[in-house]
This record gives sequence, C-alpha cells and structure tokens, in this order.
Amino acid sequence: MLESNSDKIKFAPVKEVDYKKPVSKSKNYTLINDIQPLEWYCHNDSESGYQHTVNNKTDGGRGLFRVMKKSMETRVETQTLYFTDLQTGLCGFVQLLYSTVMGGFYKGFQLNFKVFGSETNNTDYDVWESFKLDDIAEFQPLKFVSRSVIFEFLDNKDEKLGSIGQLSIKCDLPTCNNTIQNLKIDLLVDLFQGFKMNPNGCNYYFDKQVSTSDESISSDKMIRHVFVPRGKCNGHISYDKKLNSGGFQNKNISLADVPVVYLDAVQGLLPNKAASKWNFLCFQSENYSVLAIEFTTPQEHDNVTVTVWSITEKNKLISIGSSVHSPKRHVRFRATSTDKESGWVYPTSIKFPGGFSEHDLRLVNRYDVLGELPSMVRSLAQKIVSIKPFIYQYCQPSKYKHEKGISIVESTFIS
Repeated sequence: MLESNSDKIKFAPVKEVDYKKPVSKSKNYTLINDIQPLEWYCHNDSESGYQHTVNNKTDGGRGLFRVMKKSMETRVETQTLYFTDLQTGLCGFVQLLYSTVMGGFYKGFQLNFKVFGSETNNTDYDVWESFKLDDIAEFQPLKFVSRSVIFEFLDNKDEKLGSIGQLSIKCDLPTCNNTIQNLKIDLLVDLFQGFKMNPNGCNYYFDKQVSTSDESISSDKMIRHVFVPRGKCNGHISYDKKLNSGGFQNKNISLADVPVVYLDAVQGLLPNKAASKWNFLCFQSENYSVLAIEFTTPQEHDNVTVTVWSITEKNKLISIGSSVHSPKRHVRFRATSTDKESGWVYPTSIKFPGGFSEHDLRLVNRYDVLGELPSMVRSLAQKIVSIKPFIYQYCQPSKYKHEKGISIVESTFIS
C-alpha cells in the first residue's frame, strides 16, 4: 500500500497530553524526580566523548570546543532561573547560555542577567545585561565553572521538603557594562518535581518529508525543553547601577524562600528556522505556579503551534498539558496594540491554557533583537532571511484561583 503525502511530515512535535488526566497517568511525558535529567544536553552531541575539565593554561578552553564543533554546527542551549519575589515585587532571571552558531562562526558561553519590577514603584532596579564568559575551567554535565561564574547542580534531595536536588549559582563579575558593574550573585535553589514531554522533550525538524508511521524518527535539528515549574530560592544579588548623572548606586536584593522556575531550552537550528513566534508565562503565588511555553513553526515546517503548560500546587505538579492540534488550547491575544516602529501586533490582554488570564499586561521591556547590530549587518539580515525579531516582556500583579501573585509574560515575534 502506497503512502500518501498526508502521511508525511517535515515537523514532529512532542506528544499531546490531556491536562485533565492525573499527573503520572500519562505515557506522553516523563516526570523528573532527580537532578540527572537536568544535565547539559549539548554533551550528547560529542562524537568522541566530552572533555570534563578544560585546562586553560594550555589551550584557553579551545579543546572543549574542538570536541564539540563538528556535531554542533548550530546549537544554542540556555539554563534559566526565573525568580519572583512576592514580598518586594522584584522579578528577573539568571541565565547561562552556550552557543555555537553558523558552523563555528561564533561559539562561547555568556551570562544573561535581568531584574525588573512588577509595579511602577520598583522600576529603579530595572537592568538587562549580558556578559561573555572567558577562562572556562570546567564544563561537566551538571557543573560549569569559569573564572567568575559557577553554575552547579547538587544531588541534595530533601524528601520532607519534596525537593529533587539543588542548584547553586555563584557569580562575581567586576567588569564594567553599560548599565551595571560589580555583579555578585550567590543563590541556592531547592528544585521540586519537573517534567519533559516525550520523546525526550524534543520537537524534531526535517529537511525532507518523513513518514508519520516511523515511531523512531529523530533529527539533529530540534527544539527541546525541560521544565521545573517550582523551586524555592535563598540568597543574595548585588550590583552597582549606573545613574543618569554618570555615577553608580549600589543595589542589593535578598531572596528568602522566593518561588522560582527553572527551564532548560535547546535550539538546534537558526531562530528564524525554528519558530516564527513565541509566547511564555511564569506565574507564581504563595501556593500556585502556572508555567506555559508556546511556539509556532515557520511556513516551511507547516506553521504548527506547540503549546505546553503545567500547574503546581504547594510544590507538587497537579496538571500537565500539551496541545498541537487543538487551537482552543493555544495562547490567545484578547486585546492587542500595534507597534508603529516594528509593525508587530503585540498583546495587551492574554489568555493561556490552564485557566490563566491577564487583562492588563504591563510592558516592562520592548527589545529589538537586531537593534545592537551594525546597521549594514542588520539590513542584510532582514533582507536575506526576512526577520525582524522583537521581544515584548511584561510583569504585573496577577491572580490565579483567586490567589494574588505575580506573572511574567513574554511574546516574541521573529518572522
């Protein structure tokens, strides 16, 4: 029997999950109950094994990249910790990023750091900075060490607390940036149960159509997510923020039992080839966490929208859902506004699956992704690949099931 074109695809999404089913009753996702599944995915690409420790005295860290280069022509992986301080209203993230792009044209690690307020009275803390990290000393599956940053998972379970392990982040960056200096971070995070959609958290992209009857299909080109929707963070962040006068003012942030989300994301192809748009939600309150992420593939991969979400109550996952073929379970813009400069129609009111809505989105950042590139390079990028990426980021007091909390929302438009 001949196969019809309708039985062939160029994009294989993660499995769909009925969010109404009790957690652990579905075979379409895998629960994460220890830290091992949180290791860096990029190590799987090493064709001759990976290098546990890099001796910077002899090769400046280049040995690590020589091992990875061939099998990682285009790869970006981020490990991100979002924090939401319900007492002060301060939110933000600490993100460690590894990338090797365009066949090794660029490769390296960087630390991204963001702080913003959920209300207008704490906008004085707003910063968003990136630091390129050099002098890499170690890059192990669960541990990264450079001269100024340590990002390490610890196998310290607390059954009474319900944690699957801990994440320790230490940072001391004395170097100057445009907005901040002397960034110091010392955080210890208790991580609770996480999950990844099957197969292995991956959505696969194909250059040619493949048969839907092949259950074992996979590809080096993919998007992958691993979610830990709830954690508890303790520690301290400090930095010197640049004032309009040109001087600096010290900012100190103490985090005590602050709810967090940990998210590992891997993108195995260029951003404009992976998705045309994204939506993201992180809501935290005293008892609840609502997490959602959604992307739509470009036209060459059939404009498929993939939505994944979860609900956590009292540090325990109570609902996990994903949708590919049901538009009713996708993110909806209930009201919009048009950006006159970019032309993008961005949300001012939004609804996510899982029963979360926010009618009064508060825009805290509008980021032109290509804005920092030289004008000639930016013009070429837009003409060659027809992209104009903008990120619209929101943070505001919200409610879920009548409980007050804070939501972080992001909508990204690429092509």
